[in-house]
Amino acid sequence: MRLMLDYGFSKLNLHRIEPRVYDHNERGIYVYEKLGFKKEGVLREYLFSHRRYYDLIIMSMLENEYRKKYVTK
Repeated sequence: MRLMLDYGFSKLNLHRIEPRVYDHNERGIYVYEKLGFKKEGVLREYLFSHRRYYDLIIMSMLENEYRKKYVTK
């Protein structure tokens, strides 16, 4: 995952990376938070599956946040 972040910010010159994850994917949310992504918002009851609704969590990391966390000074 770190390699993808480095590629996105360093090679593709992206300003932000925005993963989206469903609320029942607790491991995914945990991993994104450990990498430094921040929760930005929730699309409530976004997906109906197996007779229930699931929220979609929008997360993001900005280039300056990535550089602060991962790039050596």
